[in-house]
Amino acid sequence: MPTTTSANRTRLTISVPTDIARYLRSTRNASALVCEAIRAYRARELERHLEEAYRADRAEAERINREWESVDAEVSE
Repeated sequence: MPTTTSANRTRLTISVPTDIARYLRSTRNASALVCEAIRAYRARELERHLEEAYRADRAEAERINREWESVDAEVSE
């Protein structure tokens, strides 16, 4: 269970593989490293979700364009 250590920091107890634990213990600031890694992960996730949404929107826009092609052709004549 997380415990609050200051206004914007929380201490957590987590389980990680031994090699990760060894690496974290060897770093100068494990907390900063973990925060940076999580922020990078969240940014990649956001980008992936946005790409999926753009693809879905593109397919919908193409469908609507096809529906209106005949009307556009009539107006152009």
